[in-house]
Amino acid sequence: MDTQREAPQEPQEQRAGWYELFFDLVFVVMVSVLATDLHGDPGPGDFGTFLVLFFPAWWAWANLMVTVDVFGPENPHAQAVLLGAMPGLGLMAAAAPDGLGSRAWAYALGAAWVRLAAFVLWYRRARLPGSRLPAWRPLLYCLLPAVLWGVSAAVPGPGRFVLWGVAMATEVVLLAVRRGMDTGFYDRLSVEHLVERISLFVVIVLGESVFTVVATFAGHFTGPSGAAALLGFVVVAELAVIFFLWGTEGAARGLTRAQLGGSTRAIRDTVMYLPFVLVSGITVIAAALGTAVGDPDHPFRPAAAGRCAAGCWPSTPPTPRSRCATATGCAPWPSGTCPARCSPSACCCPPRSCCRPGPRWAAPRCWCC
Repeated sequence: MDTQREAPQEPQEQRAGWYELFFDLVFVVMVSVLATDLHGDPGPGDFGTFLVLFFPAWWAWANLMVTVDVFGPENPHAQAVLLGAMPGLGLMAAAAPDGLGSRAWAYALGAAWVRLAAFVLWYRRARLPGSRLPAWRPLLYCLLPAVLWGVSAAVPGPGRFVLWGVAMATEVVLLAVRRGMDTGFYDRLSVEHLVERISLFVVIVLGESVFTVVATFAGHFTGPSGAAALLGFVVVAELAVIFFLWGTEGAARGLTRAQLGGSTRAIRDTVMYLPFVLVSGITVIAAALGTAVGDPDHPFRPAAAGRCAAGCWPSTPPTPRSRCATATGCAPWPSGTCPARCSPSACCCPPRSCCRPGPRWAAPRCWCC
């Protein structure tokens, strides 16, 4: 937001502080919790839920990363704000398992908490004598979204999610609008610090991938699972090699060129948006690897490839167990047993099909596919 530093005006090399690494521990939990619903046989609703709940958390993390970069990692006020935001992000992580359902209010309060923490720091800067940061910018960028998130906790039904969308759109639009931001704002960002912070975040997600593969293998200690785990580790290792040998260096060079050339849009997109796509993709791959290790012998019909890749959609209306004429449960599909996420006790499905839980916001809870 502001371009004025409490340190020298020229960008200088910065390294991530211990409190930033400590702060990232919250996201170990966040990524792990959100990835859980992508295991097994996820459908479009599961992927949508993951993106809807992960983006606000990522956006908060990215804004706090830039905040620390602007104020300086050694600034005690920045350190206090980062540590103070951790309970809010922890609340978001704890609410994520049902973040669009019964715990949506808690998720919203966590999001409001994080934005209030950032507001205190930025508004304090705006009130300093001679500051070039107008007071309206932190009010609109931090306080207004915090209020919207907080109010949404008390709003039932779809209205709650409308407020979430308005809050996020407010921040995204204001980031694109440079009014109130000096032209030197992006020039004073530390490229080294930003690349290091994003790299450490990617390490967290890659670590979740390794943990998923090993933990699943520990629970399914068989030869086929071991082979799948080994291949899964190779996939994760390849991602790590590609990212750290070429990705980080390329990102640093690109950001430096963009900074020297005054390409603020490139800096913004590279720091705020592109890592979200990268991290989301790695998380989905980690969930897929865990599923492969847990059920390596599960047959896969080529004809069902498209349907399984896109997820299961209700082919016929599912029937609750209480209304089933016969307690036949789910028939094996295509042979053997149903996927791990199948719930035979919840509903009955047509022959040669399986049931699986639908997304939390859908009704009924059980879909046949």
